Amino acid sequence: MNVLKPHLQTTILTLLAAGKSQREIARITSVDRKTIRSLAQRTIRGVSNSPGVATGSEVQIPPPRPPA
Repeated sequence: MNVLKPHLQTTILTLLAAGKSQREIARITSVDRKTIRSLAQRTIRGVSNSPGVATGSEVQIPPPRPPA
């Protein structure tokens, strides 16, 4: 399995953030479009699943009552 070098990952993500298409990025970096697509999807999925500030749920659930 080939691993994309960190500097290429950074370049690709920067170009995506700048609004370049995957096809343009593939031409610039000589990286396959499918690789660019999977990197973009992994990055989006990683950001959406990253833990943020725990604010609790909107509905408060009371703690369980102690045994009688």
